[in-house]
Amino acid sequence: MAKRDYYEVLGVSRNATAEEIKKAYRRLVRQYHPDVNKGNPQAEERFKEVQEAYDVLADPQKRAQYDQFGASEGGYAGAAAGAAGFDPFEAFRRYAGASGAGPRIRTYWQAGPDVSVEDFDFASIFEQLFGAGRSGAAAGTRSRTRVRPQAAPPEADLEYHVTLSFEQAARGTTLSLHVDRGDHRETIDVKIPPGVNEGSRVRIRGKGRIYGGSAGDLYIITHIAPHPVFRREGLDVYVDLPISVYEALLGAKVEVPTLDGPVTVTVPPGTSSGTKLRIRGRGIERAGQKGDQFAVVKIVVPGNLDSDDRRLVETLARKHPLNPRA
Repeated sequence: MAKRDYYEVLGVSRNATAEEIKKAYRRLVRQYHPDVNKGNPQAEERFKEVQEAYDVLADPQKRAQYDQFGASEGGYAGAAAGAAGFDPFEAFRRYAGASGAGPRIRTYWQAGPDVSVEDFDFASIFEQLFGAGRSGAAAGTRSRTRVRPQAAPPEADLEYHVTLSFEQAARGTTLSLHVDRGDHRETIDVKIPPGVNEGSRVRIRGKGRIYGGSAGDLYIITHIAPHPVFRREGLDVYVDLPISVYEALLGAKVEVPTLDGPVTVTVPPGTSSGTKLRIRGRGIERAGQKGDQFAVVKIVVPGNLDSDDRRLVETLARKHPLNPRA
């Protein structure tokens, strides 16, 4: 069966803004979340469908890829085959898996003796296709990629969907879950490691359903609530920093919120809007790595200028002519 159009799934137009897509996603997640629709398999399937659509349309690169090639039963539809009959997108479909979750392959990182995390790595597909070497953080990520341990029987595994705050996903947290293990219910304290993504699968070995004398695994599927201030790109955190035009011209010391509390940053004189001020080591933690935080400058200008104010600004403009569009 052909996959539904992702825009149709979220109920937005093809030229919808990122904010419209996010609002539609948040509304549908609340409506179809498994915690709200216990025992309703149709709602669970709808929830997964919404999650899959948002995963693609919320990412500018994935959305552009989707807009160009659409979707097929096994992932993104391929471009026309080359002269030698090679379809460069066949690998996307091959790695998408039977569920048709899209052009991603699974990677794993260990978070403890009995805890591992499964993520989806879009970029590594290109390494598989073209053998392109990458350095720095990407190489570090690749070195941590693991072959998945032998899966427990499907009947014994359990899945729980949880929604985390931005801070919980970034710094880790512990959740108390009431788990039906088949022959009994048990309250399990589950440690969510720092750095999980939207859709990460946290695997806790041996805490699934008791089946045939052995225990399956417990999988925690993480969903991350949007934050009113912070946003995430990889292991880095971004926050908009409003400053006055005077602070931009003269320089200033400004307090900036971070995940670990406010810090003071220096705004150099003559700073332009859009400048990124780096705060090292205040980003996302994951598997021994830690990103940075960037404060993105947004200059706020005064309004309601009177005639004297305008003359002062005009004098300044004549003294320091500037054409930023040149």
